[in-house]
Amino acid sequence: MSGLKLVTVLLLALCTATEAAKCRGKYMEMRGREGFVTRGGCRGLDSQIQEEYWTTVGFDGDLRDGRTTDDFLVFPANENNGHTQTNSFVGYWITRSKYGENVHYEAFGHAFIKPDGKVCGWFVGSHKEVVEVCGGFRVLSRSRFNPHQPIPFEWVQGEQYRNRDVLGFHHHKIAKYEANADEVLFGDADVKGKKFNGVSINNEQRVEVDTPETFHRKVWLLRKKSTQPPSDVRAAYHHPRKLL
Repeated sequence: MSGLKLVTVLLLALCTATEAAKCRGKYMEMRGREGFVTRGGCRGLDSQIQEEYWTTVGFDGDLRDGRTTDDFLVFPANENNGHTQTNSFVGYWITRSKYGENVHYEAFGHAFIKPDGKVCGWFVGSHKEVVEVCGGFRVLSRSRFNPHQPIPFEWVQGEQYRNRDVLGFHHHKIAKYEANADEVLFGDADVKGKKFNGVSINNEQRVEVDTPETFHRKVWLLRKKSTQPPSDVRAAYHHPRKLL
């Protein structure tokens, strides 16, 4: 690799890291309109989902900001790897009280609507226990500003994807696990560690994936739709021929 190309790659990596640090934002427990708060002037990252795509379920169980369950995002089978999504949605839970005052914990999980109309979600807790919450969390939804737009997200699978290529917050990534043809559940993925945690729809037991082989075969990750393949600055640096 020439000196100029090496400097270019290193500068690109530095700029990406700097932008990520600027846009990291902060988390707050879901009370009313609170939740993920971005820093002022930040453009956001490709790995984050903007505020307009979330519906907040208040601690009283009511949906905020005029949202209804019809706004919850449902992927049609042809955009869902052939899976039929019935009363199942992506949930996102943040708490700073369940495990002690100001002890932060967050996870993606599986949201659903009970027969009485209550919106609840199953998540894997800090102690690897199954937690059901029926308030104080969020559900992935259609855009608040343009609800009829085509779904801007897609499910992908493969060992080439890294944290920055897929959607979530920090090292928590939105994922779905294909237990079998009849059971597909949403949960939380650690892409770097090749791990998945979720809750079975059938028996409400914790589901864990902790091997790369199973992770790449059974777990799907969510990303913004793009015609570009996942980028990997580090791979380009370690394999200079890829830059030629």
